[in-house]
Amino acid sequence: MLNIFDRKLEILDGFETEYVKILYYDLPKNYSGEYRTYNYSRFCTIINGHKNVTLNDNRKFKYNKDNYLLLPPNSKVHMDMYVNTTALVFELNNELIYEVLRKTQFSNVAINDLKLTKNFFLGENKFDISKDIESIFNASISNESNNEFLIDLYAQKLVFDLIKNKSALNILKDGSSNPINIAIKYIDENIHSIINIKELANELYMSESNFSHSFKKIVGEKPVEYIKNKKLQVALEYLKTENVTEVAYGLGYANISYFIKLFKDKYKITPKQYQLNIYNSN
Repeated sequence: MLNIFDRKLEILDGFETEYVKILYYDLPKNYSGEYRTYNYSRFCTIINGHKNVTLNDNRKFKYNKDNYLLLPPNSKVHMDMYVNTTALVFELNNELIYEVLRKTQFSNVAINDLKLTKNFFLGENKFDISKDIESIFNASISNESNNEFLIDLYAQKLVFDLIKNKSALNILKDGSSNPINIAIKYIDENIHSIINIKELANELYMSESNFSHSFKKIVGEKPVEYIKNKKLQVALEYLKTENVTEVAYGLGYANISYFIKLFKDKYKITPKQYQLNIYNSN
């Protein structure tokens, strides 16, 4: 049980499965603090009390046990508790969201008249959502030997029920909020530079190992492989108009021989042979 907002304590505390981490907060009256979601979406609900939330642009709202708050990754909000407040938070793994979105289709998504901005989604704890919360919480405190398996099943059901609403769907699938998609966008836009994976992971509040693992799970290859393949893909186009040295330097390779080796390993011919093939075909 947590009584302050502290990332180090969050890592140590809570119940974690493959798909979700469950955090339980018992916050005292007049507690105030900055709340972050870091690299995962968070589903926040209140058991008792209420929270006063202030967004980065100074917009304010209050929510209680009748509501849930859905925050995308890398969010930062300020929260004030004027009464003793107990809260339950589900940190939703990106792989969970990805799997549910991959396996389901909603051609006609219901649009409810709920408060929405690109920074958060405030919904109501009713019907299936309320049952999902109860199922996950009860499984987390049970002595059932397969409770982690059950929690992950209930977590999939929660995400499934959330994405029935177009507003919640937009929050969960928003590519600009997903840390891996942020990384892909950064890599694609900076493919001509030397990209430091450790520094990129730090910018996303992730360890290098966790970042690499999550990246491979979603993309299908490690970041270093993605960067290499992306550079070589771009090289194919540049080699049509530039010489090998210019292309290598332009893609951040100071060692020309190394660039040639990577190119040959992937395409089975050297960059120069590739250029000759293009010339001969014309």
